[in-house]
Amino acid sequence: MEKTKESPIHKDTLSDLLCKRAITFPHDVVFSFPELGQHYSWSQVWNEVQLLGKGFLQLGIQKGDRVVLLMQGRIELILSMYAAASIGAVIVPLNAYSKKEELLTYLQDSKPALMIMGSGGHQQYYPMMIQELIAETALDGTDSSWLPPHMFVLNEGTFLQRPFRPFSDIYQLAAMMDEHVFRLAYQSIRAEDPLILLYTSGTLGSPKGVLRSTASFLVKKRGEKSGKKGSALMAGLTDRVAHKFSLFSLLPLYHLGGFATLFTALKVCNIRVVMLTHFNPVNALSVLELEKCQIMTGTPFMIQQMLTSSRRSEFDLSSLVGLAFTSAAINNTLLKKVSRDPGLKLVFFMVSYGSSEAGSVANGICFLNRRKNPLWSLLYLLLSYTSFLSGMIDPKELERGGFSFGGKVDKGVEVKIVNPETGEDLPQHAHGEIAIRSHRVMRYMKENTVSPCFTEDGWYRSGDSGFLDEQRNLMITGRLNRLISRGGEKISPVEIENLLVKQKGVEEAFVVGIPDELYGELICACIIPEKGASLTEERLKAELTPHMSAFKIPRYILFLPSFPLSATGKISVSEIQLLALERIGELKKNA
Repeated sequence: MEKTKESPIHKDTLSDLLCKRAITFPHDVVFSFPELGQHYSWSQVWNEVQLLGKGFLQLGIQKGDRVVLLMQGRIELILSMYAAASIGAVIVPLNAYSKKEELLTYLQDSKPALMIMGSGGHQQYYPMMIQELIAETALDGTDSSWLPPHMFVLNEGTFLQRPFRPFSDIYQLAAMMDEHVFRLAYQSIRAEDPLILLYTSGTLGSPKGVLRSTASFLVKKRGEKSGKKGSALMAGLTDRVAHKFSLFSLLPLYHLGGFATLFTALKVCNIRVVMLTHFNPVNALSVLELEKCQIMTGTPFMIQQMLTSSRRSEFDLSSLVGLAFTSAAINNTLLKKVSRDPGLKLVFFMVSYGSSEAGSVANGICFLNRRKNPLWSLLYLLLSYTSFLSGMIDPKELERGGFSFGGKVDKGVEVKIVNPETGEDLPQHAHGEIAIRSHRVMRYMKENTVSPCFTEDGWYRSGDSGFLDEQRNLMITGRLNRLISRGGEKISPVEIENLLVKQKGVEEAFVVGIPDELYGELICACIIPEKGASLTEERLKAELTPHMSAFKIPRYILFLPSFPLSATGKISVSEIQLLALERIGELKKNA
C-alpha cells in the first residue's frame, strides 16, 4: 500500500489524527489484543484502514450511511471503525451480548447500509441470529427495510451462505476503487460531522441511541483556537513520555468509555492500548501480567472483580502503578481500599464522570506518593498542559464525606445543580440533579417528548443527583430514578450502601427498592461478603441502627456471590431487582 504523504484538509477528524500518527510514529505498536496475538503499529492500522475504506466505497457506502459492527474485541473491529470514519460513514458498534430481539431493535433503529460481524461470541452465533430474523420477517410479512444490503462475516474458516460474504472480500473490492476517490472522501470530512451512533447501556431500561461527532470527544470547544505557545513541543514531549507506558482497557468498544480510549492514543498521547476480547476477571489478570501494563482503566465493578478474585495471588501485578475508574460512580470507601491494597504499588488513580449523552464532564487524579515519582509528576504536568486532566485530588479528600468523586469539572463544560422537580438552580453544596451544558452534549436520535432530558437552552438533565463544592469538584450522590419511595419518604440507596461497605466482612453492597402494597417500596440490601466472612442479617441491621433512621434500615438483606453486570461492566439494576424478588419469594415460601 502506497503511503499517504499529506493530511486531510480538515483538522481533528479521526482520519486526520490517524494519518498524522502513522507518519510520526509508523512503527510504534498502538493496539494489542494479546488473547488473539494481535499487535498493530500505527502504519499497519492506517494502511489497512485505507484498504477497507476503499472497499466500503466500492460497495457504494456514502457519507452519513450507517455501518453496524457486531463482534467481540479484536483489531478488525478497530480497523472497521476507522475505515467507516475515514469515508464519513457513521460507526454503529453493537453490544456483543445482544440477543436476537435486541439485535432486531438496533437494526430497525439504525437502518445500516453495511454490517460486519464476527462468526459469534458469548455462546451466540451472529449469522444464525440474522438468518432467523430474516426468516421470521418473511413469515410475518413485516417490513424488512432494516436488513443491511451488505453483510460480511469474519468467517475464520466457517462456510458462508448468502446473504453473507467473507470479510476478506472487502480487501479484494478495494483493488477496484481509485485512490483519488478515497482521498476525496476522507478529505471532505469535518470534526462536526456525525461519527458514531452509541447506544446507552440500558442499565435502567431500554438502550437509547446517541449520535456523537468527533468534536464531542475532543478537549477543546467548537471555535476554540488550538494550541498555546509551545504546544507542539509539549505535545511531542508528552508523546515520548507516554509511549513508555501501556494502558490496559477493560472496557468494550461499543461503550462510550471504551471508544473514547481510542482518542487517548490518537489525540492526547502516543500510548499503547491493550484490550480484551471480552471481560473476564481471570483473563484480565493474565493479560495484565503478560503485557506488564502500568495503567488500567475500567468500571469500578470490573476492577474490583479482578482485585477480589480468588485467583489473584497466582498473578504478578507489580507493573501496575495507576488505576483509572470510569463509567460508574466510585465511592471513597473503595478508593481507600484500593490505595491501601498491600499487593499493589499504586502511584496514582484517576476518577471521571460522564455519560453517552454528555460525554466527558469531570475528572481528577490523585497521587498517592508523588514526591518519589518524578516521572509521573512530569506526565501529570504534561497532561494538565494538554487540558486532558482537569484537576488533582488531595488524598485527604478521600476521608471526607460518604459520596462518590466525579472529579473537577472539565474546561469548556458547564455544570449546575437544579431542583429535580422544578428545574430551579440550587446554590453551592446543595444536593439536586446534575445538569450539564457543553459542546460534548449530544441528543438522542429519538427524543422522549413526555419527559424530556434536554432543555431549550441546551442543558442536559442527567438524572444523577449530586452537588458542587467550592473548588468545582463534582460529587455524585446517586441516581434519581433509583431513589426508594417508602411510605412517602424518599430514600437514597447510596447512603445505605456507603454505610454497609464500611462494615467488617462486607466486600460490596447494592441497595434496591422492592414493590410493596402497603409502603409502595421496601428496602432490600444485596451483599457480597468478603472471603471467609461470617455475616448475618441480624448483625448488619444492628450495626446500621445507630447510624440511620429506622425507616432506612433494609427490610431484607440478601447475601450473593456476585452482582449481575451489564455488558458494559455496570451493575444491572433491573437484573438485580429480579434476582432479589426471586430470593425474597423463596424466603417467604420457606418461612
